Amino acid sequence: MNFVPRERIRLIQEWNERPILIGSEHLSKLKEIGRTPPDLYGNGAEFNETPCGVLTKSGERIDLAIVSIQRHAPFEDWRQYRLASEIESIYSSPYALPLHVRVATSRADEIRMGFAPTLVELPNGQVVVLNWRQNFFVREEIDAGAIMLSQKRLDMKSPPEIYSPPKNITYFVADTLIEERLKVSPSSQSFNADPQKAGLLRKLFRFLRAG
Repeated sequence: MNFVPRERIRLIQEWNERPILIGSEHLSKLKEIGRTPPDLYGNGAEFNETPCGVLTKSGERIDLAIVSIQRHAPFEDWRQYRLASEIESIYSSPYALPLHVRVATSRADEIRMGFAPTLVELPNGQVVVLNWRQNFFVREEIDAGAIMLSQKRLDMKSPPEIYSPPKNITYFVADTLIEERLKVSPSSQSFNADPQKAGLLRKLFRFLRAG
C-alpha cells in the first residue's frame, strides 16, 4: 500500500500513454557506468538504478541524475521523477561514486538501528562514513571519482564524520527491459516496456477513484 500524491497523477498518466524506452546508445553508457545494486536486505530491488549525468532534450544539464529502470509507475513522492524519454544523452556524473565504492555501500551490514556504515577515504586523506547504499558525493574541491574504500576500522567511540548525501537527485524513469525481445530483434534501437504496466496502472486508478 502506497500513498500517491494527486500532483503526481499527471506524470503517471504520461508514463502510461506509451512505453518509455531506453535507446541502445543510452543503455551502453549505463552499462559502462555500472548500476548500483540493492542493499543486503533487498531495499531497492524493485529498481535498476544507475547514477549519471543527463543532458535533456530541452538543453538542461543535470549532474545528479539516476536512470531508474523499473516495473511500477513513478508514484513515490520522495523522488523527483521525470521520464527517461526526456533524455538526449547520458554522461558520467562528476559527483558519482566509483562503482566499487557503490557496491561496497550496498553490501554494508546494519550494525546498529539505521546504521550500515562504509568507511571511505577522500582524496585529501580524510576518512568519512557513508551510511547505507550511496550513489553520489558532493563536496567542494573533492573529486568523487577518486574516493576509495578505507582500510581503517570503524572506531565507534570516536567515529569519523557521517556524510549527508545530496537530496536534489532527479530520477529518470524507464520501463523494465525485456531481454528475450532484444534477442529476437538485435538491430532494434530501443527496448520494449513490461506488458504488465498498463494493468498495474489501471489498478492504481481504480483505487484512487474508490478513495
